[in-house]
Amino acid sequence: MLIKLADVLRIFWRFRYYILCAAVTLVLWDTLLLRPFRVFVVMVHEIFHAAAALATGGEVVEMRTNADESGHTLTRGGLFPLISAAGYVGSAALGALLIYAGATPQLQRLLVLLIGASCMGMTMAFTPPGAGDFYFGIGVGLVLACVAIKSQRLSVAAAIWIGIMLCLYSLYDFRTDLTVPQRTDAGILAHYWGEPLLAYPIALAWVLLSTSLMYRAMRALVRCRR
Repeated sequence: MLIKLADVLRIFWRFRYYILCAAVTLVLWDTLLLRPFRVFVVMVHEIFHAAAALATGGEVVEMRTNADESGHTLTRGGLFPLISAAGYVGSAALGALLIYAGATPQLQRLLVLLIGASCMGMTMAFTPPGAGDFYFGIGVGLVLACVAIKSQRLSVAAAIWIGIMLCLYSLYDFRTDLTVPQRTDAGILAHYWGEPLLAYPIALAWVLLSTSLMYRAMRALVRCRR
């Protein structure tokens, strides 16, 4: 029992920054202090929709992120089922990757740089100039890019924080996905297929896939750091 307790304490110490970030996020979840970070997560969600559209041969008409944590990405063409899934699943997968990348700080730094560049590039390309989310996307992207270029230590901290935020927000979103999926991307995809009731199994599939990715990432990181 003493050996097992020592192992647990050692794991907690090694992951103290992850645990601290998760605790701070949960405590401050409904406060104004965390609102900009939650809006940023919504922007990442929309960026994945846009990226999926471009990757499948479609085009992006508009990408918007609102201060009330709503957003939309209008697209034409492309593979619509993949575009619809990319927001939730992509955000969860990125959060899982940022957490797993804790085993390789250089990878965390690269990911933070890519996230910053994507925020700036997608915002400038698809968000109307002069809008609040236009300046928000460019500003956040610029800060992340500068952090990645300036300091690996700050990049690691940013990667952990963003990874925790993305994973927790995905779990928070899943509550809506499973209770009222008609109002979510799952509902939009179900209506696209002409079967509104498909929203429930679609939402469930996305939840299971996303939680599996997050669990596997955390388990792999724990094994790497033993």
